[in-house]
Amino acid sequence: MSYTVEVKNLVKKYGSKTVLDGVSFQIRPGTIVGLASPNGSGKTTIIKLIADFLTLDGGEITIDGQKVGPATKAIVSYLPDHELFSSDEKVCNAVKFYTDYHKDFDAEKCRKYLKTFKIGENSKIGSLSKGIREILMLILTLSRDAKLYLLDEPLANVDPVNREAIVTTILKEFKEDASVIISTHLLNDVENILDEVLMIKENKVFCHKSVEEIREETGRSLNDFFKETFKVDWFGGDK
Repeated sequence: MSYTVEVKNLVKKYGSKTVLDGVSFQIRPGTIVGLASPNGSGKTTIIKLIADFLTLDGGEITIDGQKVGPATKAIVSYLPDHELFSSDEKVCNAVKFYTDYHKDFDAEKCRKYLKTFKIGENSKIGSLSKGIREILMLILTLSRDAKLYLLDEPLANVDPVNREAIVTTILKEFKEDASVIISTHLLNDVENILDEVLMIKENKVFCHKSVEEIREETGRSLNDFFKETFKVDWFGGDK
């Protein structure tokens, strides 16, 4: 079987601290996967390693059969957890940057979704709320015709109404031969579009199963399983 992503024995350290230790998993084409763990557990590190924005300390990552590197960046559309454009830039300049930089960028699709979310092309990015800026970046990311979409906390600062619209957008734009990895701890909002969930615990893969398997085996929703697994206290982090 061919995989969109294969990760083998992944190791990543920051100084003397090991963040990922022997992490392995595969993601099939046509799959939407939730990458779930509490903050600080390595979700963003995994995303950045797959996107080739960090260097491996051990192991191997391949995307569509190619080792991670310059060639894979052309088939990966990455939504980072930080802003890319200055507050003085206009939305139209961000669209132009993506148009010039990515050959697979669909400017017409992008402008359609800007209208859907009522984001003016002449607006300065700094004049938009944090949630709308996140929506702008998601629109730019999903307007590429990529093999793999990496979405790092795409819903963190978005209000509940727009969260639902974003989830609908992800599902609508999903291609059968592409894969999506969504890093999030807001599983309630994305559970209905996920095929699988990948949970990281104590630097390793704790669980990689279909959402349906988890529901059948535990009799719980994915969100309840997540909270029980990590003993999450939403007001104070992990217990």
